[in-house]
Amino acid sequence: MKAVILAGGFGTRLRPISSTRPKPMVPVLGKPNLQYILENLEKIKEIDEVILSVHYMRGEIREFIEEKMSDYPKDIRFINDPMPLETGGAIKNVEEYVSDQFLVIYGDVFTNFNFEELIEAHKKNGGAVTVAITKVYDPEKYGVVQLDEEGKIVEFEEKPRRPKANTVDAGIYMVDKEILNEIPKGKEVYFEREIIPKLVNEGKVYGYMMPREIYWVDLGSPDDLFYAHQIALDEITKANGYYTIAEGAEVPEDVEIQGPVYIDEGAKIGHGVKIKAYTYIGPNSVVKDKAYLKRSILIGSDIIREKSEIKDSILGEGVVIGSNVIIKENAVIGDYAKIYDNLVIYGAKVLPWKKVEEYEAWIKLKLDPTKVRPELTPDRCPLGLPECIYKKFRAIAAEKPPCDECIENQWLF
Repeated sequence: MKAVILAGGFGTRLRPISSTRPKPMVPVLGKPNLQYILENLEKIKEIDEVILSVHYMRGEIREFIEEKMSDYPKDIRFINDPMPLETGGAIKNVEEYVSDQFLVIYGDVFTNFNFEELIEAHKKNGGAVTVAITKVYDPEKYGVVQLDEEGKIVEFEEKPRRPKANTVDAGIYMVDKEILNEIPKGKEVYFEREIIPKLVNEGKVYGYMMPREIYWVDLGSPDDLFYAHQIALDEITKANGYYTIAEGAEVPEDVEIQGPVYIDEGAKIGHGVKIKAYTYIGPNSVVKDKAYLKRSILIGSDIIREKSEIKDSILGEGVVIGSNVIIKENAVIGDYAKIYDNLVIYGAKVLPWKKVEEYEAWIKLKLDPTKVRPELTPDRCPLGLPECIYKKFRAIAAEKPPCDECIENQWLF
């Protein structure tokens, strides 16, 4: 049996992290999500070949497989999409390589689900497609499904405004090859929006509820990446204790750690550093004296200089943060960006290789966007920024008021 991993998406909502890596290569605790999926498939004896459907930055994926997964025990085949084909078009593009029944997994699914359970369920129910489903708190973001007593899907609605249930499509399917006749070749087709609803109406789709103890995250946004790290840290905590310091990491005794925390190999932590819950410090990162980190992700090879504070934020690979810098409010810093000393960034996205040399980040005020205009902005900063920085922000805004798009997306150009 073949397993198809759809690994060609652009990951636009994950930018700038996905600006420099394909979406399936976004790491959780230093390991690309694609590797988690491959390791999961390795356990299934019935799977004899993994097909990677690739498009965006496919060279990065191929290089990873050749260098890091060279001893993988199953065959791996690359199928290039000539253009963005979306999920249905990508599945159609592998038609000549798959068996009568095959497994499909979206490359952005982070889970410990045993795919073998779905394979067995599909063999028993006799449907054309069996969808792995799970329960979530925010079903409006996903394809919402409803089952009858026999497990057949009787209603499927993609991203409804008013969900009727909290059971959703998990992006993992067992598929009969015959349904590929429903998909035109070389066209952009959404499997979950166009093909599955049609098959549901024909009574050919079944659902399989993933066990309650299984975790599942769609790595679609920075918030999802935070959630995946939280889950992974909790799992490691169960096995290894409240925090983990990998081999080769240097952590002085006066460093304050409040777990769950993971400090990866080769990291060097300075004196007086405080590392709070749900922080991951990637390999070969350097955190200088008296820095403060809380619920932050440092992907790797990052440098945090003295007395800087990183909270609720993601730093890409090779980021350099100057001294006395504050980065908060779900900021995302792209690979190899450099933030100079004494700056404050709230909720901004910094492009890869960007150098932020002065306070050019429009502050994400918790007010109506029009109130960033100097004449309407309060004298005192509603976020509690130091007065000197807030005055500088107001001066910049007077010269160049930010447009609505900048305010909404919080980009630094």
